[in-house]
Amino acid sequence: MTSRSRSVILFFLGTGLAINAFAQAKPAKPSGDDKFIISALTALKANNLDDAKQEIDKAFTPETKDKTKALFVKAEIYISLQEQDKNKGTTLYQDAAKSLFKLMESKPDYEKATVSQLLLYCGFAYYNDGVKAYSDHKYPETIELMKNVIKVRDVDGGSKKFENLPQARQFDTICATATLSMANSAYTLLKYDEAIPYLTTAKANPITRSAAVFECLIDAYNHQKNAKDIFSIIEEARGAYPDDLIIRNQELNYYLSAGKHEELAKKLEAAAAKEPNNSEILNNLAFAYLSMANAKDGKKGDVAQLTAKAEDAFKAALKLSPENGSSNYNFGALYFNQGIDLNEQMNAIAASAAPDQKKYDDLKSKRDALFLKSTPYLEKAYSIYSANETNLRGEDQANYKGAVAALGKVYAAQNKADKAAEMNRKYDSLK
Repeated sequence: MTSRSRSVILFFLGTGLAINAFAQAKPAKPSGDDKFIISALTALKANNLDDAKQEIDKAFTPETKDKTKALFVKAEIYISLQEQDKNKGTTLYQDAAKSLFKLMESKPDYEKATVSQLLLYCGFAYYNDGVKAYSDHKYPETIELMKNVIKVRDVDGGSKKFENLPQARQFDTICATATLSMANSAYTLLKYDEAIPYLTTAKANPITRSAAVFECLIDAYNHQKNAKDIFSIIEEARGAYPDDLIIRNQELNYYLSAGKHEELAKKLEAAAAKEPNNSEILNNLAFAYLSMANAKDGKKGDVAQLTAKAEDAFKAALKLSPENGSSNYNFGALYFNQGIDLNEQMNAIAASAAPDQKKYDDLKSKRDALFLKSTPYLEKAYSIYSANETNLRGEDQANYKGAVAALGKVYAAQNKADKAAEMNRKYDSLK
């Protein structure tokens, strides 16, 4: 089967956006007689931010009479402090966000315009730190930071609260990308149950919808062995990205693992008729024919006819793309595997009490002919893969090892001892 080797896909996550300080709101006049809130606001107005922080921190005691006001003023002071050069790289904004979240729980309409500005600031700050964590491969931390970006958006009725702010549209993009980074982080950590909801959200959003999102979602469902949902996702992905090679191969794998060989062959035949110059489709079609010929569920078709069809498809694929390692390997394997079947029959004859030498020699002649037919394709595959040996991954790596192992047996049968020994040494080095 042909497939581009697939590594974990790292979704695009833009560089951190510079946080522009919002215009500081004019401090509201304090109500009540809480001296710490009053002194904190006085220090804030005078831009004595360290004093303001010291005073507002004192307000959070059992004696605090106006908790709502304290939460609001704390958020203003902490965000103002965050903007100071000496505090760059700190997470004061996170304490401000916690105060704002608590404030929204108790009094969602309190100083609504200013609170929306402060929340939006926190959303951008969480995002920037999430980007840094992601680039540092700190995936659990990325997820937690980006969750707070989404929380900023969703608290108190969603993003409508930002609609009058100039950064609102940009924040929609930030939230979409935050979800995508959570999806990728969870996927990279192999936490498929966690990744799937994020990936599903990402594929539904035009900002983040991509072939890569579908590829990872399909793979996550495969790891969950979720046969119920995977087919509908594959169909959706194929409709949206019909030319994506990885999605094509995921569809192929689905049909093969589900035992739907005839259905797969019909789909590929239709695709080949539509795109006769597409070598990948022809290679997959050849593999589908072989799968039907070797079906283990009692649904084998005419083996000779299917094998002949596979040969024709491989030849057509290689005529279009002679340097395709997968096509060369699979075509060579077609003949090699037939030869191995005959070799096993030869061994059984040799081990019998009364070996039939004529039958043995006849089988050997057929085996040698099949090995000879396999040789140029296996050698070509070996040549293609060995030129890029250190970079091979996934199926390409498996095909390379398969070609080396097969050539070792073929050369041994052809009495090419030196070449057989060379392939055996190469195989041992690849383990």
